[in-house]
Amino acid sequence: MQLRPREKNMKIISARLYTLLLTLIAALFIPFSTAQESRLDADGNIREDAYIRIPLNEENQRYADIDGSRMKQLVQEVVDISLANRDDRTHYWGRIAGTRGEEMAREYVEAKFREFGLNDIHAQEFDLPTQWFPESYEITVDAGGETYQFDSMVPALRSSATDGMLSMNAVWVGTGSAADFAGRDLNGKAVFIHSIPAPGSMGHSAGSSWEGAIQRAQERGARAIFVIYGISDNFTIWQGLGRNINTPGAFLGYEDGNVIKELFGKGLDVRVNMEVNIDYRNELKTASIFGTLPGTSDEEIYVLAHLDGYFEAALDNASGISVMLTLAEHFAAIPQSQRRRNIIFVGTAGHHVGSPGSRWMHDNRETALEDAVLMINCEHVSVKQTVYWGPEMRMTDIPSPRRWWVNGSNQLIDLVLDSYQEFGVSVWDHMEDRAAGEMGSVALDLPSVQIIRSPEIKHTHMDIPEWVPEVGLESVARAFARIIDQANKLDRSELRPM
Repeated sequence: MQLRPREKNMKIISARLYTLLLTLIAALFIPFSTAQESRLDADGNIREDAYIRIPLNEENQRYADIDGSRMKQLVQEVVDISLANRDDRTHYWGRIAGTRGEEMAREYVEAKFREFGLNDIHAQEFDLPTQWFPESYEITVDAGGETYQFDSMVPALRSSATDGMLSMNAVWVGTGSAADFAGRDLNGKAVFIHSIPAPGSMGHSAGSSWEGAIQRAQERGARAIFVIYGISDNFTIWQGLGRNINTPGAFLGYEDGNVIKELFGKGLDVRVNMEVNIDYRNELKTASIFGTLPGTSDEEIYVLAHLDGYFEAALDNASGISVMLTLAEHFAAIPQSQRRRNIIFVGTAGHHVGSPGSRWMHDNRETALEDAVLMINCEHVSVKQTVYWGPEMRMTDIPSPRRWWVNGSNQLIDLVLDSYQEFGVSVWDHMEDRAAGEMGSVALDLPSVQIIRSPEIKHTHMDIPEWVPEVGLESVARAFARIIDQANKLDRSELRPM
């Protein structure tokens, strides 16, 4: 049959519409599928380059060189130092203060200072007091004719040694409230406490500021105290039992703790055998490393990041070291004639054993900080927000909001918060009443700024680079760079608290 011209045209239009429809469908589904695949890694997790980022406006293009992926590489380089000092026998490893691991971190930072062209690079050495190291330990649990050992169980940090091998009956006291202890005979026994971390924090319920269960166990005559840490996973953690606790003890993870809880739940007699030998080392030394970018005046801005850490210590404090080094590289690329003030970068020593580096600054503030107008502390700056899904802690694709501190004028507070807002640095809605962390001893001696986050993974074997989002590193470094730039527009008197 021969088509008339009008019918032929309609057939052509229909065919074209059909082709267009298929093209639209392909455009909707094929690229979407491809995009989905490109934004997931091999394990099905969202790739970091797909995380939410705030685009730089024209004014902030000056900070485009501060790149999160490059900063994440710096984190990994610092973590590699920890891995080179790994000790699977005692699990006490990382960039431990006074050891080769911390020394290697200092050498790494010094090499970066030289690479960036900083001046007056020098180390400042400190004598450490007697240091605690677990020499050896053996802890087993006997029940129902079986003997159990647990990979996550380690002596509590700076806890007492045992006098030989202890063999004790064990008691389960739940979360260790006064109700849990009521009517229980704990004298001479091993006491197991399940401690719940505060959401998003390494602070936990058995501590003195919450339930006080550890202190309560000691007062009731416990011979050893065991703290099951967490409501998910199986963290190995280096954490102390608390001040004034001289009873030997240990921490272990949630999954291993559940095994012990089930033994009690079956009504079995549970016994613990425990021997812990401590090596107390004298005459150890540590050192801070300094490097200066000269400006055009005698006034100084200090940027700090502590060097030491437990396990891989990606958050605590490879993240802070990465921010400090990135700021050094960024400002080193700016001509000296455009830098109003000297910027002194300091990799500080021995944070986890008393912070002798920052305490020295405080003790010598009349001379060491005579020309200092501002201090910024880079510590635990970027970690993924956590959520619990059953007995598993999950990562999200956003950095966790940080605690924050500013000691200074309203102008300084405003420019700090403006900078956080500018780059999407999330913080708590109320400023802390004191500066925690490395800067705590010196924070009131001059105008000072910091953000800090101490989540469940801090001091655990899971403080690994996967928990440190590059977008958080990038946004914090850009915000700190802007704070320095904006502070340089203000005179010293305008930065000081009223």
